[in-house]
Amino acid sequence: MSLPTLWDDRVFGGADVIHNFGTWSPFNHRISVKARHAKTPQVFCPMGMLEPWSLAQKPLKKRLGWMMYQRHDVECSSAVHATAQSEAENLRALGIKAPIALIPHGIDLPTDVPARQPLQRDFNEKTILFLSRIHPKKGLLELVQACARLKTRNWKVIIAGPDTDGYQAVIEKAVSSVQLQDKFNFVGPVYGEQKSALFAQADIFVLPTHSENFGLVIAEALAHEVPVITTTGAPWAELNETGCGWWIPTGATALETTLVEAISMPSATLAEMGVRGRTLVEERYTWPAIIQKHIALYEWLIGSGQRPDFIFD
Repeated sequence: MSLPTLWDDRVFGGADVIHNFGTWSPFNHRISVKARHAKTPQVFCPMGMLEPWSLAQKPLKKRLGWMMYQRHDVECSSAVHATAQSEAENLRALGIKAPIALIPHGIDLPTDVPARQPLQRDFNEKTILFLSRIHPKKGLLELVQACARLKTRNWKVIIAGPDTDGYQAVIEKAVSSVQLQDKFNFVGPVYGEQKSALFAQADIFVLPTHSENFGLVIAEALAHEVPVITTTGAPWAELNETGCGWWIPTGATALETTLVEAISMPSATLAEMGVRGRTLVEERYTWPAIIQKHIALYEWLIGSGQRPDFIFD
């Protein structure tokens, strides 16, 4: 007897639940079709690809895809997985009527966060870290514009992350045009211990994004006890509510004002904010709590559990 391939009906028919992560690709569409044919409950996770900013990119192509297959794939799902309240609201605005499961992403809490030494750092320049894809969506041009307006020079910016379609050259040109080459350092992609080392160097983490369905790197920065500046394009109102960062409007003006405030803070104050950020992540975003929500969702879908309180009609 031959072993089943990925697309074999035995794979889909033998599954209790299929959790489909991703939108628009033929791969994800085929998973949806096979799940329907096998009458297997499907949880569809758009991964932020149905957010307004994302839909505005190549809109004609996405409008056609939405009408031809994507809307049907989402609406025929047993549940749709949103990672934030704002994403759930945007899905409803698209007319999606399937139940929505609100489950954030989870992270592994780092066990060895280097102790900071604020008294020794107060007289040094503040280190601002950006760590994400170098992509137009992430707001890097606004970061350069905001930094160009800063009157003080007691700061530096580390840009870490993979280049997307040559966009790093655009940002480097913008940095050069405002003569800040000595203040910006592009270090490329980082992983594992190298990533943790960058968080350890940072006084402030910044992600001036236009759109995120969650923003996993924000949780990672908070877990490493780094205060975060991000925009209302990311669903992180908790930064203001818990005092571990700043949740601000998109654009260079608000970012400049916030950077002035953050850079002028004593390092001891920033360190206290960082501790509050780690507490927030530990309480709400570590894997044990997130996994229990996934299990509760799957049990409900197969009829062996009660309807979870994070499911919304």
